[in-house]
Amino acid sequence: MIIVGGQMTIPPEHIADFEHMLADMRPKVLAEAGCHHYSLLVEDRAAGIVNVYEGWEDDAALALHFTQPWIGAFFARFGALMSASTVVIHDVAGTRPLPRM
Repeated sequence: MIIVGGQMTIPPEHIADFEHMLADMRPKVLAEAGCHHYSLLVEDRAAGIVNVYEGWEDDAALALHFTQPWIGAFFARFGALMSASTVVIHDVAGTRPLPRM
């Protein structure tokens, strides 16, 4: 399993359009083979900060994700607007349940 995570910045004047397009795209992404989780959440609207957290079965699933037409349209619209990205891929060796608190 791999996790894609970090933050990026979108100009605040584009956040509403970003959220609208994401709302249309997210169900399609979640239906993709190998997608375990997909969240792009606006943390700070005024600063345009977006948190990214994605879970994928493997590199092949992520590579296929990037070929989907909705992802191409998303990056065509917002790719040049994304800045200050700390989004990286984490290779996960294993998982375990969170202990009860």
